[in-house]
Amino acid sequence: MRRERRHRWTVVAAVAAVLLSVPAIVAALRPAGRVLDPAGLRDLVLRSDSVPYQGYARSAGALALPDLPDLSDVAALFAGTTTMHAWYAGPDRYRVAVLTATSERDVYRLPDGEYSWDYGTNTLTAFTGTPSLRLPRASDLLPPDLARWLLRSTAGDAVSALPGRNVAGVAASGLRIVPADPDTAIGQADVWADPASGLPVRVEVTARGQRAPGLVTAFDELDRTAPVVTAPERAAGTRLTVTSAPDVAQALRALGRSRLPSALHGRPARVSGVDGVALYGWGLATFAVVRVPPDAASSVADAAERAGGAKLVLTAGRAVVLSITPLSLAVVQPPDGGRGYLVAGLVVPEVLGEVAGELVQRSIR
Repeated sequence: MRRERRHRWTVVAAVAAVLLSVPAIVAALRPAGRVLDPAGLRDLVLRSDSVPYQGYARSAGALALPDLPDLSDVAALFAGTTTMHAWYAGPDRYRVAVLTATSERDVYRLPDGEYSWDYGTNTLTAFTGTPSLRLPRASDLLPPDLARWLLRSTAGDAVSALPGRNVAGVAASGLRIVPADPDTAIGQADVWADPASGLPVRVEVTARGQRAPGLVTAFDELDRTAPVVTAPERAAGTRLTVTSAPDVAQALRALGRSRLPSALHGRPARVSGVDGVALYGWGLATFAVVRVPPDAASSVADAAERAGGAKLVLTAGRAVVLSITPLSLAVVQPPDGGRGYLVAGLVVPEVLGEVAGELVQRSIR
């Protein structure tokens, strides 16, 4: 009897093991994409913004960002897993839903404007205007959006071919970008895309000096047919608000009437007409500078120190630099305790250290 019972459970365990391995076996049997000329594949990806699709994607980040004031939503994008359902009909007509265990938040982009719908609070928001510079959001991490941004940011850099792989049923071809700019903290970015349409289906970003990618985003399910995307219909009891499109200045309480330097670290400012906010440089070594109130600078500096940020020795004032590769963050406070600066970018921390010194010198002139 004992022998029969053991035999019975052995059979059950074997059947269970087979059933659990079926998805892996099926995935392994799916054909991978062929190896393509990487330069040609890059051009195809850059022209893919008109390719429609709909499906589920998941991004997973390993950046253990601290709990920074006013930046908790951004930190969550890069420190955990984000599940998204996307319907993309074109650059000016799409919908992206961020799914959680208890709620859903949707962003609609239509030719007449942008909307967000928070199902948890049953609130529909219509945005007016176009932000000069906005914070990252979940849709930026969809494989097509992230891949095209990376390739535009590394125009002219060498690319190499990668072995193909099957992603969500797509026999995808791959390429690798190794940024040439020594200031960027990104070591390489790998992109897999449909060799016919150029639609990216998987992206892996690895920081300089690291072996494993710190950010991976890929489709789990993909349907390459055009979806129908219309404006959200307001249900009974839904609250409607109308507000200006949020940007970095609003999110971080950037101070108006506060001109930033025309150049920092030898790189010119690229955002003009936005007081208190500017981007400097180009490509992946771009960094942002935001002029913030004293209390905001102090709270971010404290949070950065608690997370292991390093204090810099400056001629005057105070600065803290936090590096969570590939992201670097610096908080600069002038000697008079007045308005400070928040600096961030996908750059090596030495860059922000030099920028901090330049900003302090400007403050004491």
